[in-house]
Amino acid sequence: MLTMPNDAALPDILESMDTMLKAQARIYMHLARVATQRFGREGERSVRLGLRAYGHWRGREMQEAHHALGKPVNMETLMRCWDNASTYVAKDTIADEGRYTPNDVEFDVFHCPASEAWKEGEFHQMGHWYCDEFHQAAARTYHPDGNVTIHENLMKGDDRCHFRWIMPPASAPHDPGAVTPLGERLSDDYTAASEIEGAWKSLKRSNRLLGGHFFTCARPIIERHGEEGRAAVVQALADWGADRGVRLRERHLERGRAVSLESFVADHDLPMRLIWPVREVEVSPERVVVEIDETPQDEAFLDSDAAELGRLWYEASYPAMAQAYMPGTRALWRALVSRGDATNRLELEAPAGARA
Repeated sequence: MLTMPNDAALPDILESMDTMLKAQARIYMHLARVATQRFGREGERSVRLGLRAYGHWRGREMQEAHHALGKPVNMETLMRCWDNASTYVAKDTIADEGRYTPNDVEFDVFHCPASEAWKEGEFHQMGHWYCDEFHQAAARTYHPDGNVTIHENLMKGDDRCHFRWIMPPASAPHDPGAVTPLGERLSDDYTAASEIEGAWKSLKRSNRLLGGHFFTCARPIIERHGEEGRAAVVQALADWGADRGVRLRERHLERGRAVSLESFVADHDLPMRLIWPVREVEVSPERVVVEIDETPQDEAFLDSDAAELGRLWYEASYPAMAQAYMPGTRALWRALVSRGDATNRLELEAPAGARA
C-alpha cells in the first residue's frame, strides 16, 4: 500500500500536481495529434470515443468510491469529491465562490494547468474536444440524469471555464447497489486527516488518472485502426516522452541542477519518491538502476485489464524521454509489473563521461 513519505512537503506536492496535470493534458495532446494526422476524420472519431471512455471510467470509479464512503450520488458530491487535482489547485474559487445544491452546482475556473499546456501547444480546438466529450460522459456515468454545461471555456478564448453540473429537480435518488471491493479501496484516497495528507492523496488520485487517461484514449485508436493504430500510439508515446525529457532537462538547468542520470530519477517530472516508492539498486554517473514495486498507474492498468497498454506506456515513452534529457542515454525497463513481474526495474545507462 502506498503511503505518504515522512519528509513530504506541501510546496513539493503542489508543484508535482501542476506537473502531473500538464502531463495528463499532453499525453492526450500527442495521442490526438497523431491519430488525426494519420487517420483524418476517422482519427477524430477515435479520439472522441477515447475521451468518452475516459469519462465513463472516471465517472464509474468516482461513483463506486463515493458510494463506499456512504455519500449520496448527486452533483454536489461529485464536485465536492472530484477525483483529479484540477479542483484542488483551483479550490479557492471552486469551493469558496461556487454555488452548491444536490442537483445544481455552479462555479468558475480561472486557473487550469491543462489549458495552459494546450494553449502553449496551439491545441485549442482539440483541447475543447476534451472539455466537450469527457465532462458530459463523466456526469452521465456518475448519475444517469447528470449533465454539465461549460458555455464559457478557456479553450474557446474566454477568461474562465464556467461550469454548471445539473440534474432535473425530480431526479430519483440513485442507488449503485452493493459496495464494490474497488470502490472500498479507492474510497480511502478521499479521506485525509490533515491538509498535507489531503493534497498528497489528491496527487495520488491524479497519478492513477494519468494511466487511465492513456489506456482509455489509446484503446479506440488501436481497436479501430489495427496495427497502424498501435504504431500511432507508440509514436504518440515517444513524442510525449521526448517532450518530457526536454522539459525535465530545462528545469534542471534553470535550477542549477546537474543534468545526470541521478537527477533524472531524484528530480523526476512524475512523482517518483513522493508517490512511487523508489529503491536504489545502483547509482553512478554512467549507470543508475532503481526498482519501484507499486505505482498508481500500474494499479489502474491492472484494475482495467490494460496491462498490455501499461507495458507500452513504459517501453515507448521512457527511451525517448531519456534520450531527449541527455543524448546518448539508454533507458530499459528490465522488469515491469504490467508484464507480470514483481517490480518495475529501470536501468539507465549513459556513455562514459557524458555530461550536460
